[in-house]
Amino acid sequence: MILNINDIKNGLPGITPVAGAFLHEGCVVCLAHQNHNGAGTTFPVSGDAAKNYTLVWTDIYSEELDRAWKDQIDATEYGAVCLAVLLALKLTKYTIIEKSVRKTGFDYWLGDKDDILFQKKARLEISGIFQGNKTELNRRYNIKLQQTNLSDNLRLPAYIGVVEFGRPTAKFGEKK
Repeated sequence: MILNINDIKNGLPGITPVAGAFLHEGCVVCLAHQNHNGAGTTFPVSGDAAKNYTLVWTDIYSEELDRAWKDQIDATEYGAVCLAVLLALKLTKYTIIEKSVRKTGFDYWLGDKDDILFQKKARLEISGIFQGNKTELNRRYNIKLQQTNLSDNLRLPAYIGVVEFGRPTAKFGEKK
């Protein structure tokens, strides 16, 4: 299955095309720093629906892009958002409809893909790891799972997406 990172640049109801291009850049920088290129990189995803994807993208990596993304923590955070959002689109019936406010325990509101009213139907929490292992991926996933407890009073499904760029890999699932 193909996961085209360029798709985020088209925008979503809750992510403008410009914001999508920003997330795309962060993702490309992280992948390039881990010696992955746009020709096709294996991207195994564990969790509720374990699947293997092939990441593809237009390789825009350059010295200018590298200078613009010197803060690896920022690049990892925004790059992880790029991939987790694309996974949410593939693995759920939802799309991104709005960025959440801080201190809610999650990052994005999700809504039905075909709903023009953009009703808030689920939550998405995201985290990124620049380079780690399976143990770190699972540990971070469990931390983010607990973090969503802050908004459990909403009684809406919560999804967690953690992306690791070294391999690269991800864990994506719904809070049970």
